[in-house]
Amino acid sequence: MVDWSRPKSVRAPLIAIISIILVAGFSVTNLVSYYVSKTEIRASLANSELPLTSDNIYSEIQRDLLPPVFVSSVMATDTFVQDWLKKGELTPVEMTRYLDEIRRKYGFFTSFLVSEESRKYYHFSGISQVVSQDDSRDEWYFRVRSLDQSYELNVDFNEEQGDALTIFINYRVVDETGELLAVTGVGLDVQSVSKIVDRYKDHFGRHVYFLDEDGNILVRSEGATLTESNISLAAGISVIAEEIMATEHGGFEYERDGEVLLLSTRNIPELKLRVLVEQSESDALEGIFQSTLTNLIVGLAVIMVTLLVVVVAVNRFHSRLEWMATRDSLTGLVNRGVFDASLERETKLLKRDPTPFSLILFDIDHFKRINDGLGHLNGDRILQAVANVTSHSVRDSDLLCRWGGEEFVILVSDCDVDSAMARAETIRTSIEESAEIHRIGGAAVTVSLGVTEARVGDTPDDILARADKALYEAKEQGRNQACRA
Repeated sequence: MVDWSRPKSVRAPLIAIISIILVAGFSVTNLVSYYVSKTEIRASLANSELPLTSDNIYSEIQRDLLPPVFVSSVMATDTFVQDWLKKGELTPVEMTRYLDEIRRKYGFFTSFLVSEESRKYYHFSGISQVVSQDDSRDEWYFRVRSLDQSYELNVDFNEEQGDALTIFINYRVVDETGELLAVTGVGLDVQSVSKIVDRYKDHFGRHVYFLDEDGNILVRSEGATLTESNISLAAGISVIAEEIMATEHGGFEYERDGEVLLLSTRNIPELKLRVLVEQSESDALEGIFQSTLTNLIVGLAVIMVTLLVVVVAVNRFHSRLEWMATRDSLTGLVNRGVFDASLERETKLLKRDPTPFSLILFDIDHFKRINDGLGHLNGDRILQAVANVTSHSVRDSDLLCRWGGEEFVILVSDCDVDSAMARAETIRTSIEESAEIHRIGGAAVTVSLGVTEARVGDTPDDILARADKALYEAKEQGRNQACRA
């Protein structure tokens, strides 16, 4: 079979290059956007959001402690308390009942009063002890005695209730002359503070820790990263523990279990506590990661649709270009360039495989008269009709070409000269008897044909020269016939 396929296509490489450019460009854009956003979010967390959260928590701590401060103030100015003290503490049961009522009414962990006169420590459950300057655990009372302000907040262990860690509000009770009568107040246990911390965590979406002055973690939010008792013992953060404890207000980052954690710290001098606000980088970046992933998926889908459109457009455009490059624009038959390449290939194959092939060269008889009589437009229609009729008279394996002007040539594969002559006669008869051609021209149109068989050692020019000579003989002998070389 004659191979007259289209020229080698460059569509696949072209589409591959377009795909690479689109995918690479979109991916790089998304990655750059992701890393820029990541840098901005990390900077925002470290310089703004986490410090702002620690400030907000500091403010909320103060707000959460306002009720117990207010109750302690009421206790300190209560006429019952002051009168009871001035009368010499004659009925301890009354004070105990009063303290218990305060504790139960407001839901505090403890309530207390220490008399300046007797130094007795009145507890909601009774008299527990007498404070002494010789006892280091009573140092708080003597510190409060000399305070310039009305009250203080401090975190201490509650000896009266099993040494539970407690936030105390210590309020000075003074008479109308300013003389100290007692120190009274209430206490919040760490459990209550833990609930407050968990509320902070739920509200701000970050882990919260309260540390004492030695770096011990007193309270932590539920599910917190740091589970150790002291930050100096905790993996990752231990490296910067000293720096954290020495900073009044600042931001840090550390790595733990392969995850980067960002934190902000703020000292709370009123409570002798330090608040740490922590957030993992992955949690902070989850939003932009999901957004980037969504953009990437949507973008790739758009790219696939775009490529599909490009493929269709390129295929159509390229097919059109290939058709224009390999076909005769008037008849749609392959052009002389394709035919020459095919004949060259068949001639070379004949040297290795002596399977015969033949050539049929023909032209339309008296075509100048047709053009002059019918006009060039109808002349073109005659050429198209001849090409159409001939196409139906040849095999799929044969190659029909418009050679030029009114001349056509057929490369007949696997066919000796006798068979080619029979095929030439079929073509001649089909054209002469074609109703389509008769309708255009108003009369029968005939053709003259020259037939030759290729020989081993022939060049394409040799074969064409013999076919042309046979065509000339057919014309000399009266036209409308086929002659063999």
